[in-house]
Amino acid sequence: MKRCLGCMEEYQEKEAICPHCGWTEDNFDTPKGILEPGNILKGRYIVGTVRRQDELDILYIGWDALFSRKVLIMEYFPEAMVRRREDGTIKAEDSFEEEFFRELQRFMEYNRKLITLDRTPGLLNVFAVTEDYGTAYVIMEFPEGKTLREMVYSYPDMCSPERVQWVIQDLSRPLSAAHRLGIYHGQVDMDHIYMIPHGSCFLGCFSGNVKESQDPIDRDIKELANLAGSLLAGERIWEERSLEENMNDLQDKVPSCIMDALRAVLGTSNVGKLCSVNRFADLFLDEATIEMV
Repeated sequence: MKRCLGCMEEYQEKEAICPHCGWTEDNFDTPKGILEPGNILKGRYIVGTVRRQDELDILYIGWDALFSRKVLIMEYFPEAMVRRREDGTIKAEDSFEEEFFRELQRFMEYNRKLITLDRTPGLLNVFAVTEDYGTAYVIMEFPEGKTLREMVYSYPDMCSPERVQWVIQDLSRPLSAAHRLGIYHGQVDMDHIYMIPHGSCFLGCFSGNVKESQDPIDRDIKELANLAGSLLAGERIWEERSLEENMNDLQDKVPSCIMDALRAVLGTSNVGKLCSVNRFADLFLDEATIEMV
C-alpha cells in the first residue's frame, strides 16, 4: 500500500492514480515556491499537496506518522521577505532578515498559545508548533469538510440571513476565546472557515497579521462583519459597492438587527463602537448583552 500525497488516503501500489482523489505524481507540478510533496518535517509529519497560499503562509494537507492521522500543516512563508532554496529550506532576504525572525517568533508564540484552547467550540485544534527548513510549521486538526467558500458555491441557501447568523454565532466563540489570550486571527475569511459534515463551523489558521497601527480586536470584528456582508450580498458585489449601496440593497432582505450590527462596525451608527466579538454577535443575532468597556 502507498499513501496519496493529494488526500493522504492509502491505495494499492499497482494503481497509478489515487482512486480517492485522482491525484497522480507523474502529472503533478509543484507550484513555484511551494515545499515539494513528500518532504518530512521533524522525521514525523509528511507534507502533502498545497491547499492554499496566502501572503504570509502556505497550507498543506499532511500526515502525522506517529498518530496515523491526517493533519493540516501551515508553513510560515511571508513571500515578500523570503525565498525557497532548491533543498526546500527558506532563506530571508538580507534586508528583511531581522523582521522575518521577529515575526517568526511571534507566529510561533501565537500558535503555541492556541494549543491551550484545545476543544474550544468552533476552533480547529492546534496539535504542535515546530521549526524546520528554516521556518515554522503549525500542525492542526484536519477538518473532514469543505471550506465556507466551497459550501457557498455548492449550497446557495448558506447565504440566507438565518444561516449567516448561525455562522457568525459559531465563529464568535473561537475568536472570543483567542482574544482573551491576546491572540488575533488577522484573516477571517471564507478560505479559513471550515464546514464540518455534522453542521459545525470551524475557524483555523491564525496568522496574527495585524499592523501596529491597527486595533487587533477591531480588525477581527471588521473582518467578521465583512464576511457576513459578503455572504448576504455576494462577495463580488459587497466588495465593489459602497457600504451605503450594500445597506440599501439589503434593507428589505435581512432583519434590522443585522443591519444595525453591520453599520455599528463598518459605518456610522448610534449603537457605538463594538469592543468585542461577542458584542457584535449579540447585536447581529438581536440578543441583549451587558459588557464592561
